Amino acid sequence: MTNTFARRVLTLGAAVAAVTAAVAGPASAAVPNGWSNPSDVNPLHLLSLILFIPVAAALVIAFLVLLPGVLRGEGLLPKAHAPSSEPPVERTGH
Repeated sequence: MTNTFARRVLTLGAAVAAVTAAVAGPASAAVPNGWSNPSDVNPLHLLSLILFIPVAAALVIAFLVLLPGVLRGEGLLPKAHAPSSEPPVERTGH
């Protein structure tokens, strides 16, 4: 990696960090008057949103991907190939 490339990457990273810090400032503002102040989220509900729903979605996708092969009788695990009765081919030119 050259010094010029590293300098450009560091400059770009510093610029992105500065813009992010400038834009994120309003995120710490208080709730405006007239808006509702919702109660805290139940930890089990939060856990279900962050963990259970993505895991369930991944399992459903895996099931849908594996289902056609299982229905064709291929199974879930790869099967070993039967040994060939022909001698191995020697390759030259390496």
